[in-house]
Amino acid sequence: MDRQRQASKIPVVIVMLSVVCLARSTKLTGKMVAYDLMRHTSKTASGQQNEEVVVLEAAGPKQRYVKVVFSSSGSTQIEQKYFDGTLPLEVDAFRDKSCDEKAPTFVPQVSAEHIAKTYLLTDAFKTKPPGKIKTLECYGAIYKKK
Repeated sequence: MDRQRQASKIPVVIVMLSVVCLARSTKLTGKMVAYDLMRHTSKTASGQQNEEVVVLEAAGPKQRYVKVVFSSSGSTQIEQKYFDGTLPLEVDAFRDKSCDEKAPTFVPQVSAEHIAKTYLLTDAFKTKPPGKIKTLECYGAIYKKK
């Protein structure tokens, strides 16, 4: 019975792998505007999957701001040098509509009432935060250290 169940899963796995392999990645480049402080500080060094969620000021013509989600089992997904918002970050990313966000909230400093579901602005963007964003499009990213 178990062999039949396993054999029936093979076509599903093949289709899923084909979709991932054929998915077209997009190269995103931009300075980090803000980041999700809760996810940034709650990472563990164990084998668990950790996420870093950031907002980039995209250099492309289509979008000005994009949300980028990095996932890995390590406790560092992005080098610390990008968190002041002055250096451009370049990533290969895949569009993920499931994590799009409506009207995100940006704050210049953390307070107890503004820690959840907010983005902490980087130093470079505290004096010029983004205006109201109707929908923040989301991308899943693969970060490569240079």
